[in-house]
Amino acid sequence: MLIKKITYTNRRLHIHIGLLLVLFIWLFSISGLLLNHGDWEFTSFWEQRKQNKTITTIHIPSGLDSTQIVKSILLQLKISGEVNNVKMNADSVDFSVSYPGHVNNIHADFKKSICVQNQLSYNIWGKLRTLHTFNGANKNNTSTAPNWLLTRVWRFSMDGVAIGLIFLSVSSWIMWYKIRKEYTWGYFTLLAGLVLAIYFVLIIRTA
Repeated sequence: MLIKKITYTNRRLHIHIGLLLVLFIWLFSISGLLLNHGDWEFTSFWEQRKQNKTITTIHIPSGLDSTQIVKSILLQLKISGEVNNVKMNADSVDFSVSYPGHVNNIHADFKKSICVQNQLSYNIWGKLRTLHTFNGANKNNTSTAPNWLLTRVWRFSMDGVAIGLIFLSVSSWIMWYKIRKEYTWGYFTLLAGLVLAIYFVLIIRTA
């Protein structure tokens, strides 16, 4: 009776978690193909990028540190995103604000009270490629944490997708194991997957 309940629960969870993750799986599958085949012409994005430069008057109160200054600038410009590469000087600050498909390089001049924005926007293919690797990590400073709320939500969602995929693979194995006598090819499929995983993880790493 207990085994039947476990089997029934496992099957229901497998179906519902699969339905929950299906769009995420498609998203990462498509974006993964784009990353793996950058020579596909119909998915080009860099050549179709849009660039725009704007100059805006700003006011920076005195006595603020770099974090407060950046927040003040973002509020005045009414923009949001993941802030990176902050370079603070005595009379200016440079930083970038990004989110999937968009990068905004900002230079604020305190003496002139102006802010120069160099905006770069990608098409849908560029956005998909960016989403695949978007996690708010700073290559120049790996100790910094994401500072944009949506970045943290996205990272949390990706953790959930990863855990969900682990569960789906385990539950698939459990469902197959129960009917393995009827699906003997499952042994060869499982073995082939293990051999490929060992090859890519161990052999290529030490090559």
